[in-house]
Amino acid sequence: MKRTSLDDLGAGLARLGLPRNHVVIVHSSLLTFGLIEGGLPGVMRVLNEVLGEQTTLLMPAFTFAYGASRVWDSRTTPAETGALTEYFRKRPGVLRTLHPFHSLSVSGPQAQDFAACRNFSSFGPGSPFELLVEREAVNLALGTEFVGGATFLHHTEETAAVPYRFYKEFPGQVLDAQGQAQPDNFRMYVREITDAYEYDNDWAPVWDLFVSQGLVRQQNLAGANIFAMDIKPAHECFLSTLQAQPYYCAIKNIKERG
Repeated sequence: MKRTSLDDLGAGLARLGLPRNHVVIVHSSLLTFGLIEGGLPGVMRVLNEVLGEQTTLLMPAFTFAYGASRVWDSRTTPAETGALTEYFRKRPGVLRTLHPFHSLSVSGPQAQDFAACRNFSSFGPGSPFELLVEREAVNLALGTEFVGGATFLHHTEETAAVPYRFYKEFPGQVLDAQGQAQPDNFRMYVREITDAYEYDNDWAPVWDLFVSQGLVRQQNLAGANIFAMDIKPAHECFLSTLQAQPYYCAIKNIKERG
C-alpha cells in the first residue's frame, strides 16, 4: 500500500504558498494518500505547522442523512465528509456552524464569528460561506477532486440566483450547540429535478476557467492531488461568468419515457 510521510505532506503544502495565520477551509480525502505517517493527529500537526497556530481553520461537517432522518444535533451528529473532518469536529474547542445539511467545524481566532452565522439556506446570505468570501479565505483541498473540494462555489451559484436551482425547505428537529431546538425551517438551493428532466452541474469548465486565470495553485503528491485557491477572486470570477451565462456549468438531462 502507498505511504505518505508527514515530511512529504508538509513539503507539498509549503509549495502551494499558503498564507500563515489566515482563514483556511480544508476539504480532504485522505485515502488517496494511502497510509499517512502519524495518522489523523499527524495530519493536523502538519496543518498547524504550515498554516500557523493562529489560523482560523474550517472543515466541512456536512450531514446528507438529514434529508431522510430530519434530525440533527450540532453537538453529536457526525460529519459525513471523511475521517479528518470528523476527527477535527471532535477536538476540544472546535465550534460548529448551524445548518443541518451544510455545517462547518471551525477553530481559531475567528471561530466565534463563523459560529455566530445564522443562515436558513445552506450557502446563502449570512452563511459561513459568505463570510469566507468576506474574510478572503483560502480553499485548500487535500486529495479531493475539484468536485467535492470547493463547495464555496455553491454560494456563488446562490448569489447569482442561477435559474436551474430553487429553494426547498427541509423541516425537522434541529438542535443548536446548547441543545435548544430551532423553530425555523432550514432550506437548500437545490437543482431542478422533474419527471421529464433534471439539471446536473458540469464543473469541468469552471476548473478550466480558474486554471486559465491563474486562480489555482496545485501540486501532485505521490499521485494524490492537492490544490489551493483564494476564495474571493475565484468567487468573483465565477459570479461574473454566471451573470453573463447563467447555465455556464449546468447540463439539462432529458429523461427517457418508459
